[in-house]
Amino acid sequence: MNWLRARIARSPRHALILGKVLFLAGAIAIVGAVFARAALMNVNAVRSEARLEPLRTLAQAYPQYATWIVPEGPVGYTICALLVLVGMALTVMASEAQKQEEARKRGW
Repeated sequence: MNWLRARIARSPRHALILGKVLFLAGAIAIVGAVFARAALMNVNAVRSEARLEPLRTLAQAYPQYATWIVPEGPVGYTICALLVLVGMALTVMASEAQKQEEARKRGW
């Protein structure tokens, strides 16, 4: 863990940007999965009125889109949650490093 703190202390701005990117990527993927699940349920509602079998995955419902990006199962949600957590941790550590650097420059 010390190597990570040392790395962040060298360039806190880059670590802050990376943390925010990871946080946003995970959060957007989770929100996208919620909307994709709602769309799949909508498609299945229409299919049930036509007495057709329900679709199980997004790839079946939307074959023209790259649905591998959207998490559909526990593994995908876990990966996205880890992205969010790592992004939050990096952001907090980088902001602390920036505050310490500013305090050192001021002579505190």
